[in-house]
Amino acid sequence: MAAFLAIISAALFGAGDFLGGLASRRTGIFSVIAIAQLIGLFVILLVAPFMADQFLLGDFFRGSLAGILGLIGISLIFHALQRGPMTIVAPITSIASAVIPVIWGTAHGENLSSVHIVGISIGMASIYLISQTRDQTLKEKPTVTLPPWLITESFLSGLCFAGFYIVIDGTSISSEPWPLVGARSTTVCCLLLIGIFSRRTLRVDSSVLPLIFWSGALDTIANLTFLMATNRGMLSIVSVLTSLYPAATVVLAKWILKEHLARIQVLGLLGALTATALIASG
Repeated sequence: MAAFLAIISAALFGAGDFLGGLASRRTGIFSVIAIAQLIGLFVILLVAPFMADQFLLGDFFRGSLAGILGLIGISLIFHALQRGPMTIVAPITSIASAVIPVIWGTAHGENLSSVHIVGISIGMASIYLISQTRDQTLKEKPTVTLPPWLITESFLSGLCFAGFYIVIDGTSISSEPWPLVGARSTTVCCLLLIGIFSRRTLRVDSSVLPLIFWSGALDTIANLTFLMATNRGMLSIVSVLTSLYPAATVVLAKWILKEHLARIQVLGLLGALTATALIASG
């Protein structure tokens, strides 16, 4: 059940990122993130009273901490992507966000079978391959030196996302999804304060609103399924399966936008399928 929920979470994360990316092409990134987070808060508030067995204040505050870590991670990765190649930023961030929870989980008593270890290893490699895109700039300057801050910022982004996973994993199954209400409430408040003090507008064209709505809704449901998965299975396995979300984004870009898939990405997709099957069967 946990593996199935993690796979669903990855698919929803990938779809949400795809729709958010489309919206960001038509309007400001800050507006997309802020409105999507606000929509996500409404979505999780609608289901929380009907799902949770009890409200635990400690879990709510843990969710708030996770929300702050997630927001910092998003800010860092956007900053890195604006100033560096995706082929460097995306793999470092994705792999760090998957590896660190595996280390944390195994250090805290999670026992992985040999099949799990093989599947996780293939999954890590698949994340790297799927994240690769053709970068003409790097081809023309193969000896270019990457600034240390870019690698550091990408790793810190992955560390924040890993922190989100770990903190959320520490909440009780009886209180789900109240931790996510805490996370969304905190991020919405932070973004609104940033918008007020930086005088950024949240106005967007009405044609973009459906994309933002579904991006926010899918992202929230993805977080919910991730929370449900970690409450029912091992963090080390769930985090790796969830981190395969770039596969869904790449497939949607190929299907809807007719974007070209590099051979290395196709290999990554096949690897992701193999890793999923191994981890689920292990």
